[in-house]
Amino acid sequence: MSTDLNIQDINGNTPLHVAVDQDSYDAIKFLLESGVNTRILNNKKQAVLHLATELNKVPILLILLQYKDMIDILQGGEHGRTALHIAAIYDFDECARILVKDFGASLKRACSNGYYPIHDAAKNASSKTMEVFLQFGESIGCSREEMISLFAAEGNLPLHSAVHGGDFKAVELCLKSGAKISTQQFDLSTPVHLACSQGALDIVRLMFNLQPSEKLVCLNSTDAQKMTPLHCAAMFDRCDVVQYLIDEGADLNVLDKEKRSPLLLAASRGGWKTVLTLVRNKANILLKDINRRNILHLLVLNGGGHIKEFAEEVAAVFLGENLINLGACINLKNNSNESPLHLAARYGRYNTVKKLLSSERGSFIINESDGEGLTPLHIASKEGHLRVVQLLLNRGSLLHRDHNGRNPLHLAAMSGYTNTMVHLNSVHSHLLDQVDKDGNTALHLATMENKPKAICLLLSLNCKLLYNCMDLSAIDYAIYYKFPEAALAMVTHNTRGTEIMSLRSDKHPCVTLALVASMPRVFESVQDKSITKANCKKDSKSFYIKYNFSCLQCLRIYPEINEKTGDATAISKPIPLPALNVLLHTELERNLPKFLLEKVDKMEIYEYPNECKGKLGFLDLVIRKWFCNPFTEDAIDMVLESNGNDVFTDEIDKLKRKLNEIQIHLDHQFMFLRLIVHKMDIKTETDERDEGTSSNKELQFAPHLSKTFSPLVRHRFLTTKQTNKSKSSL
Repeated sequence: MSTDLNIQDINGNTPLHVAVDQDSYDAIKFLLESGVNTRILNNKKQAVLHLATELNKVPILLILLQYKDMIDILQGGEHGRTALHIAAIYDFDECARILVKDFGASLKRACSNGYYPIHDAAKNASSKTMEVFLQFGESIGCSREEMISLFAAEGNLPLHSAVHGGDFKAVELCLKSGAKISTQQFDLSTPVHLACSQGALDIVRLMFNLQPSEKLVCLNSTDAQKMTPLHCAAMFDRCDVVQYLIDEGADLNVLDKEKRSPLLLAASRGGWKTVLTLVRNKANILLKDINRRNILHLLVLNGGGHIKEFAEEVAAVFLGENLINLGACINLKNNSNESPLHLAARYGRYNTVKKLLSSERGSFIINESDGEGLTPLHIASKEGHLRVVQLLLNRGSLLHRDHNGRNPLHLAAMSGYTNTMVHLNSVHSHLLDQVDKDGNTALHLATMENKPKAICLLLSLNCKLLYNCMDLSAIDYAIYYKFPEAALAMVTHNTRGTEIMSLRSDKHPCVTLALVASMPRVFESVQDKSITKANCKKDSKSFYIKYNFSCLQCLRIYPEINEKTGDATAISKPIPLPALNVLLHTELERNLPKFLLEKVDKMEIYEYPNECKGKLGFLDLVIRKWFCNPFTEDAIDMVLESNGNDVFTDEIDKLKRKLNEIQIHLDHQFMFLRLIVHKMDIKTETDERDEGTSSNKELQFAPHLSKTFSPLVRHRFLTTKQTNKSKSSL
């Protein structure tokens, strides 16, 4: 009886997984000799090699090395991480040494998030594993400078990751290996910016001491917000770092993108210690920001307190202080890779978040990500906890992206929390037009989730109307998913509605036609906005109603229709009559005199309901609408006054309605006839004739038929005549 040695239990573990977990060396050898599959992943996305590395089972790795041919050293687990990534994260230097030297693991294999093993080692303060990587790189001819210069997905170098991890030895190792402290990420921030934001004074000192030639360059470098390292330290009230940067020669009065000096920025964030430090160092107190507010304005806006909030703060401090003082670990994570800070941010526990950030490890856990790449700032923004978002930003939370490439503003827009969106944009305005991995902006994501208030806010903030990787705009998604609320918020926006109506894409070449076809009620609202009334009394003669027809323009559709209807034989289905009407209409416009066309071809029409009609009745109405200037009284006086009720005009209107009904019936009958001809595959004389030939030669045999009978009858007559002629010749 054969036994399946690769069978998995409820946790997805094979017998080999269990043997590795229980240190059953003999069982491991027996299973490997029996040819079991070593690539099977359990529920935690771990192969046998991943499990042995995570548990730091060096003897088991040596046993697996004896069966090296059965092991896939490059196999990825959770988030595409190889066993070498896992060794780097947990700083298992002996495991890392075996993997790179004996198994041949690659140091240039990135995970799904774009990080190399050396980035994970630096980010998690794994200094021993970093040394193993650098030594092995030198042994195979790869210099330390090359190893330390590998860029991650967001433009991070290992030095950025090491500073983010907060490990002094890892930062020192990167610097001694050739990493430059002036290297900028994609957002133009340097490692010095990051260290100043975190308040890591010892790391800032280390970077300046080891690379004094780069010190002035870093002090004067600016990020995407035009902020210097001094701005970053002042923003998060790092008064000791601020004093050190001033002593090293930082400019006290440099301005950022919002024309804020470090003093104004600290005052706007309530950083009172930093404000006092900057004033003592003679910072300019007369400067004003982009809103013309000086330091007095900002101090008044951020001063004062509330007794209730103070009582809650004291209670939270004593409730949380005992656990932390008793030795509780604040960075342990659950099965979803969430720390206590993640959960506190998810449920809006402001005081708990504040206490966790005030602990010794607070500055190092603030930017940790969970299993989906979400930091506490991402989670708080997604759930709409504004106070927690403000606290995290004030304490130095960075604007990382999750595994989908989305920033906190994207998540706030998806959930529709407008207050959170306003605050994020006020602090980091460059987030507004950033895109995720699919090229979607915050406007795209808010539309996909049908959040009209978020859409209105983004449009009011003057966000760009971009196209994503599928060449679709936000209005395309509103039409595709048939979200009337989202579509209505966009097309009826006070300042951006016209711009949105003019968007074009392959899916919806004309927004007007798409709205008419899928959401006619929304287009009715667009038309309602096109009707405006004069700002005067309704019974006044100067009162008018203006009708604007700009929303009905579909200029790019006409060439396409013209191209399709130019050759009727090239289309397999019947040609709709509206297309023919368009052709006749455009041909008529070409033949009309230009001055006459300018009189009638108007984008706007003014209707004066209180004016008296002239004696000419209906003709007078036409003349007034199309040929008179509504703003001159002379033009109005040209037509004589008459009674309001004109019998002749009423009769003409009735006749027009009857003619329209007859025309509609004729159109339907003509369409049905074309369908019948198409289904029966009936060909006319023109269809049978080759290109370039003339019909004059055929018509000379029967000239009397040219005007009497249809082309089909003439064709049959000519065919019969030719047949009789051939028989007589025989």
